[in-house]
Amino acid sequence: MKTKVFRLLFTSLAAISVSTLHANPYELSPVSANAEASVLTFDQDALLSPSEVCDFAGPETAASEPSASVKGSGEASGSAADSVKSFGVEAGAGSFSAGGVDGKLYTIRIPYSKKLNERATLLFTVPISLTNFDNNKLVGLKFKDTQAYGVGLNVGYAWQAFLKRHNVPYRWKITPSTGIYYRDSNDLNNGSLVFNAGLSSSFAWQFQPGWVINLGNSVSMAWNNGISNYPDPVLDEQQTVSNGLQLIHMTGRWTYYTYYSHTDTLVDTLVDSYYTIAVGAGYQLTRKRSIKATLLSERGNGGYEALRGTLGTSWQF
Repeated sequence: MKTKVFRLLFTSLAAISVSTLHANPYELSPVSANAEASVLTFDQDALLSPSEVCDFAGPETAASEPSASVKGSGEASGSAADSVKSFGVEAGAGSFSAGGVDGKLYTIRIPYSKKLNERATLLFTVPISLTNFDNNKLVGLKFKDTQAYGVGLNVGYAWQAFLKRHNVPYRWKITPSTGIYYRDSNDLNNGSLVFNAGLSSSFAWQFQPGWVINLGNSVSMAWNNGISNYPDPVLDEQQTVSNGLQLIHMTGRWTYYTYYSHTDTLVDTLVDSYYTIAVGAGYQLTRKRSIKATLLSERGNGGYEALRGTLGTSWQF
């Protein structure tokens, strides 16, 4: 099994092919291109963003923080309802292990959104990644670690089927999205170009003042094409389903949150099922600026384990 994993890693490390013959042992860990597409589909569209959390700010929060003052409609002033545009930056770092190989992952996400009307918001996200694989674990060679780098663009159209109002304690958002993701490596003469289409649902319910529970679901469909002189180019596809539950507590300027999600692929690979547990906190710096930090732990089959953290900030204007 290990011999097969090492051979496949060299022939399709960055190509991220999803057939049984060409499967990469890191498929659907945070280091693959179509995994990045599916994770972004869930994170961006199925979870509540800081601006969306503000829409659920209660009267007790409004009294302690002007940025969360409640309008007559039940939406928060200073939230996405007042801001036409939102921009942010999120940096992350962590370590992972899969198939007996260790590595480190560094990421940057740059989200931008433009509110078109009361219900519709246009979303753009640019993900950037750098992955270092431990060659001593990979093939026992004593030279620099192998690196893979990637960049992408994801576009979504968020539509609020049900709006949060003073007499309506819930909100339902549906988001179709599409994206393109490029992954390559100077150390290994191969790469990948992934096209992704996704659909997400986010149902958030304020069951108590200052408390919100969000049910998030997403499905992601990726088409992968090997590039960079890949010796045997293949065009494969992968379908990914993610389901999660997010709990949020707001008090004053602070927002605390935790969530659990489970991800499965419909085409079997070494890492075709894993779960994520996350805890984090956000702080409202000013009426339109906030920061947040998140710690995530992941476990899955194929010996997959990961621990990573993110730090982000957002501006509304």
